[in-house]
Amino acid sequence: MLPAALFVFLLIVIIGVIYLKTPAAKGHISERAVARRLNKDCKMKQSGKILTNVYIPKTSGDTAEIDVLYITRKGLLVIENKNYAGYIFGKESNKSWTVTLYAGKSRRGNKVEKHPFYNPVWQNRNHIQSLKEYLRADIKAFSLITFSNRGDLKSIDVRSPNVFVCSHAELSTVIRQIWDENTDVLTDGQIEEIHNKLSPLTNTTKETKQKHIAQINRRFNNTEICPVCGCPLVQRTAQKGSNMGKQFYGCSNFPKCRYIKNM
Repeated sequence: MLPAALFVFLLIVIIGVIYLKTPAAKGHISERAVARRLNKDCKMKQSGKILTNVYIPKTSGDTAEIDVLYITRKGLLVIENKNYAGYIFGKESNKSWTVTLYAGKSRRGNKVEKHPFYNPVWQNRNHIQSLKEYLRADIKAFSLITFSNRGDLKSIDVRSPNVFVCSHAELSTVIRQIWDENTDVLTDGQIEEIHNKLSPLTNTTKETKQKHIAQINRRFNNTEICPVCGCPLVQRTAQKGSNMGKQFYGCSNFPKCRYIKNM
């Protein structure tokens, strides 16, 4: 038999490996990748403070979650990170965007699945508004929507100023563009002050996170949201097994996410 200490160590390793394969873990890894790229930019030319997973309290009692916040001399770079795999289509004027992926073969060729998700430009616009209200200051802000390299930006139509949609690989280029085209609006002292005020909002509880997911469900026309990866749940029918014919809610990010909710 294995010594108790070795058994516990192996168990922790196995649990860690399983967790790293979940959509939630992949999302956190993707956000950390954005933060690392920003840190690299800091060292090269642009200086600032970086915060991740900032839960901004709203006067309504709800919260707005900012994936990555880059506080710089040019203003606030508010980053909404998406970890979808597939072709991404979206217009700034539409409530929903679409991720399209191939889901295997059918008799007529490749089977295509299309899944809608809430317009991230609108989503991040609300985040910026909540952030300014919390800071009680109308600080210049830039909205950045980043997609991991698993996503392919096929057709994106965004025309508002200071709004950017890009892949992780393009992020540094966008940051440099912001630096070259804008004047300073914050001093180093102001950056430090804002960072110190927002930093405690990154230490959130599990209860706050669950409440945040519930408010998303209410806001987006009562569309069920997957608590694991944040994608919409869709109604499906079991095709085999003891539950064949029964309906359930499954994650639209399947097979990447296998979350199921019984009806």
